[in-house]
Amino acid sequence: MLRTFRNALLLAMSLIGAAWIYHWGIAGQDRYSLFDLLQGKPTAAAIAQAAPAPATEKPESKPEEPADQPEAAPPSETPTKAEPKPEASPVVPPAAQPTPDLNSPVLLQQVNRALADLTDKVVSAVVAIDTKTTVEVPRYQAVDPFGFFGYRRYNQRYEAPGLGSGVIVSDDGYVLTNHHVVAGVDAIRITMHGGDQYEAEWVGSDPAADVAVLKIKVPAEAKSKPEFHPLEFGDSDDVRVGDMALAVGNPFGLSESVTRGIISAKQRRLSDGGNEYFQTDAVINPGNSGGPLIDIHGRLIGINSAIFTGQQDVHVWQGIGLAIPANEAREVYEAIAFNKPLIRGYLGLALDDLSPGTARALGIGTMRGALVRHVDDDSPARKAGLLPGDFLVTLDNAEIASAQDALRRIRRMKAGAKATLTVIRKGQPVDLELTVAERPDTTTLQLRSDITASGQGIAEALGLVVRDLTPTERQTFGLRDEHPAILISDVKPNSQANQGGLRPGDLIHAINRDPVHNTAEFYDLLGALPKNRNSVIILTRQGRRIDVYLNPGA
Repeated sequence: MLRTFRNALLLAMSLIGAAWIYHWGIAGQDRYSLFDLLQGKPTAAAIAQAAPAPATEKPESKPEEPADQPEAAPPSETPTKAEPKPEASPVVPPAAQPTPDLNSPVLLQQVNRALADLTDKVVSAVVAIDTKTTVEVPRYQAVDPFGFFGYRRYNQRYEAPGLGSGVIVSDDGYVLTNHHVVAGVDAIRITMHGGDQYEAEWVGSDPAADVAVLKIKVPAEAKSKPEFHPLEFGDSDDVRVGDMALAVGNPFGLSESVTRGIISAKQRRLSDGGNEYFQTDAVINPGNSGGPLIDIHGRLIGINSAIFTGQQDVHVWQGIGLAIPANEAREVYEAIAFNKPLIRGYLGLALDDLSPGTARALGIGTMRGALVRHVDDDSPARKAGLLPGDFLVTLDNAEIASAQDALRRIRRMKAGAKATLTVIRKGQPVDLELTVAERPDTTTLQLRSDITASGQGIAEALGLVVRDLTPTERQTFGLRDEHPAILISDVKPNSQANQGGLRPGDLIHAINRDPVHNTAEFYDLLGALPKNRNSVIILTRQGRRIDVYLNPGA
């Protein structure tokens, strides 16, 4: 035991001695050693950083004298004082130009000012949308104090509020938003930049694309007409993953909230039969729906639609927002507002980009093209013989760069047009010819004009003629302006309305408990009634309430 302890002590003393000799005896004492660290001396890097940089002397370069220059005259005996020559600034070659300092306060200030200017440019086009929906909840009340003789059912009505966002896209007050923001609501109110509020009219929707078009209603008696500042549409096909984007909206009722992010992904659904979405990490919360997604030029590139929740019952932002591309929204807007036909070519394909592993497995030596992942039943692609696993390389004799490129070109084709495809199948090229069909959701537009026309047709089929009340008639009946009522001016003989008990001079107040303030609301309600089902018209005759049941589809 004692011997072991002695050996360990000798080894320790030898190591200390060697370190001492190394520190004092070896040349290059400017090395930083363990002893310097223990003594608290600064490191060489710290000393070099603290010391000022020595000035470097530049050798004077004499310019080369031209060959034809005459001999210089001898210097005069009278000395003249030489004027100092200005030093020429050194020319830095382009390759050696310094890189911009990304942490420079000047650069950061320019970026900050640009973002603030961009926000000022676009917020005047963004509106907050407040909706009201009448909801009926069944209630039960005991017939007697103890409920021995049963309960009586009645409906309690209340107004459920909703909120969303929208963007002005025309000088005459057209607003784009999501269909789910305004679907089935009874009233729409717009709050503009600056706080002015106006009623809005639903013009039409495409539920499949989740895009709705509203029109701001400016009262005729308004002293001054509002000035609208519409946003310009951008080309969403040119948007690239990584592009910066701003989302503006009304989250949780906090109007004109602006968040910034990038385009995280495109074409989240790579099928020509379904909608595509942009993915963005700009913060989108409930209330942002229908608001614009803006590029750095202040152009509309998308309509914020939804948030992706990876967990069940989680309805807050988790870093993934979805937006409808502006080109899709613009098609719906122009179809509704200007009656332009929707152009949505359909072949029935689901495509995907090719991975290197799949390319090796299929024996394909290129990554340009699109892999057919699925073919819809009864589609033009199925009828032409296209199969899952085919690799699409050309469309109408033009090379295909990617799945996104192929789908964009297919969607722009008109129904009935011929298309030629070249695919690689089992290593061999195969040429196919198809006839482009109309996309299944092309006819899903819902227009207020169609509903109103339908309601007018139903009223005519029922044998019913109605008109609005004059102010004098309202005073005669004891009705205020806010009371719902219209007048039946005529009932056709032997019509369903006549057989149901309706008479000229009756006042219609509601249809299926939905109030009727004017003939426009009456036609809208008739046009939206379920077919081949009885509906009740609530009216009064000489102050007595009468319920009349009619079947619009009979």
